[in-house]
Amino acid sequence: MSAEKSKEEKNKDLVARMYEALNKTVIGLMPEFWTKDMGWYGPAGIGTLHGVEEFDEALRPFNHAFPDKVARDEIRIAEGDYVAAHGYQHATHTGDWLGIPASGKSVKIRYMDFWHVKGDKLAENWVLIDILDFLEQLGYDIDKVLAFIGSKPPEFFDGVETD
Repeated sequence: MSAEKSKEEKNKDLVARMYEALNKTVIGLMPEFWTKDMGWYGPAGIGTLHGVEEFDEALRPFNHAFPDKVARDEIRIAEGDYVAAHGYQHATHTGDWLGIPASGKSVKIRYMDFWHVKGDKLAENWVLIDILDFLEQLGYDIDKVLAFIGSKPPEFFDGVETD
């Protein structure tokens, strides 16, 4: 006789199944795991996404830049209707991402996620991505990058073209 899974275990399993789908790098799989009106709150450069369709479409540039990516959580914990994880995207940087030219380098992109589960689907996701560490893996001198950014007023970047 097996015991029924706790809410926390069910929520962690939902995240695990969603990761399996994300790792396939196929657009159109996310509605199975997310509420239609979900919110995704990402870092600077990516921003906030509203609705599972917008989220699914926003995966295209990342999938293009890292077609062989695999997300692996090192830690995944749950409490009530919330799940949190820390892990890495292991990938080869073969396409431009956030205006950063493809490098062809193998990278480990550190992330941290916090999900809110409603019913049997993910409803919200707060995401931290260590973009500075990613740049450092590509050979950028982070001190110089930050010094350059800090030396310019915000208006300097108004005319800068990105993808």
